[in-house]
Amino acid sequence: MKKRILSFLLVSSIVLTSAAAPTLVFASDFDNKIEEKNQEISDLQNQQASIQSQVAALESDVAAINEKAQTLLQQQGDLRADSEKLKQEIADLKVRIEKREEAIQKQARDVQVNGQSTNFIDAVLEADSLTDAIGRVQAMTTIVNANKDLVDQQKADQEAVEAKKAENDDKLAEIAANQFELETQLGDLQAKQADLNVLQAELAVQQASKEDEKADLEKQKEEYEAEQARIAAEEAAAAAAREQAAQEAATQEAASSESSTSNSTTSNSTTNSSTTTDTTQGSSSQGGGSTNTTPSTPANNNNSNNNQGSNNSGNGASNTPAPAQTVNGSAIVAEAMKYIGTPYVWGGTTPDGFDCSGFTQYVFAKVGISLPRVTYAQEFSGTVISINEAKAGDLLFWGSRGSTHHVAIAMGNGQYIHAPTPGQSVSVSSYSYYSPDFAVRVN
Repeated sequence: MKKRILSFLLVSSIVLTSAAAPTLVFASDFDNKIEEKNQEISDLQNQQASIQSQVAALESDVAAINEKAQTLLQQQGDLRADSEKLKQEIADLKVRIEKREEAIQKQARDVQVNGQSTNFIDAVLEADSLTDAIGRVQAMTTIVNANKDLVDQQKADQEAVEAKKAENDDKLAEIAANQFELETQLGDLQAKQADLNVLQAELAVQQASKEDEKADLEKQKEEYEAEQARIAAEEAAAAAAREQAAQEAATQEAASSESSTSNSTTSNSTTNSSTTTDTTQGSSSQGGGSTNTTPSTPANNNNSNNNQGSNNSGNGASNTPAPAQTVNGSAIVAEAMKYIGTPYVWGGTTPDGFDCSGFTQYVFAKVGISLPRVTYAQEFSGTVISINEAKAGDLLFWGSRGSTHHVAIAMGNGQYIHAPTPGQSVSVSSYSYYSPDFAVRVN
């Protein structure tokens, strides 16, 4: 018996270890995927930081260009003002030039009309005296010089006007060219800035998407860890139930051993008494010719009956007759049939997906009966009966009591409805395909 218990506990520990191993693997997978998302998010953040730096540099360049443009606009304004002044100067020069031309033309007419000569020889010859000649020469020199000055001034004024006009035009052209260059640079910078803003927005969208994916992974990890914790709790509870069952079995074995020892002692005592009686009677028979008679032993008969009673159970059923069914089995089966085709989902408890115990719990809840969540706990929701006694609405279990691994709803006539395994869906099956180990009639 002790060897059997030790083997049982060893198998249980192996099962628990094998159940825990996938937990570590899958949890590590989630962590790796989350770390990948963190790296992707970090890369996107670095790209955004780089782009933001470029945008800041462009903004600085744009500000410098705007400042230069303002300076050029100011210079352009000053040149326009100078141009207006130059126009006025040009207008004044034109007036003076026109007056000089008028004076020169008048002098020429006077010479022609009045016969006044401007020849130095004629002036000297016509002089009355040397003093008059000298006066005439000086007068002629003054006139000639005046005319020459007038012509030179006229020429200088014309050149000055043309120079100022050319200078003003050059400055205006230079400013216009600089302004065009600045506007071109500004347009290019603004286009680059717009492209960077678009790229930065796209990276922000990508980052938000990666954040959502990371959040989904973290949620899946939390759900997975919660499910694994539930499974571990079920395994721990099942292990405790198995240990308790082992202890109860050990106690029953010990009690049975003590009972056998007691019966053996009683049998030996009776046998000895019978032998003594037979010896006495034999002596009397030899002496008196009487007949030897041996009585039956009640203790042996009782022991035989007890042994027969202990071996009278089968298929997980007790010696007591099955209790009357108090639930509406037809209603339970009718409710269960509504979910034919619902996919199996580990840990599922809704019509979106069921596992075996989630399916039975949900169906019974729909007809007003509360069942525990997990399979091994549902074993204790009623009275254990044999599978041949199961009727529609009873629960069927696979595995030894306290450590069952599957549950279904009996439909009668050797059929049942259940949520089988991953990859399958809620369906009807029969004992001939997959036979349960015992049944429970829900109280």
